[in-house]
Amino acid sequence: MYRSKRCLIVGLLFTLAAAPVAAPAIADDDLDHELARQALSEGRIRPLTEILETLKAEFPGQILGVELEAKGVKSFIYEFKVLTPDGKLKEVKVDAATSKILTIQDDD
Repeated sequence: MYRSKRCLIVGLLFTLAAAPVAAPAIADDDLDHELARQALSEGRIRPLTEILETLKAEFPGQILGVELEAKGVKSFIYEFKVLTPDGKLKEVKVDAATSKILTIQDDD
């Protein structure tokens, strides 16, 4: 049940990324979702489409999934699952405000 909900949310995120004014979604908590919407509308975080462009330019691979995590009221992190060209699954965390890659870890 949880996995299907996560897949639905990830699909929704990619759909929203194609919209002209995309608002990222948070998988589990409506309050976090509203905080993310507010942060996006206030320009405190960047839209997913912009983050994706930066990530693709800096880290090669196929993006398999994405989540937006609230780290407190004012901080958000995009978490990507990326399949690298050599077949390794990586978890890449990106600062939602700056588009900077924070960490790259194996995701076994």
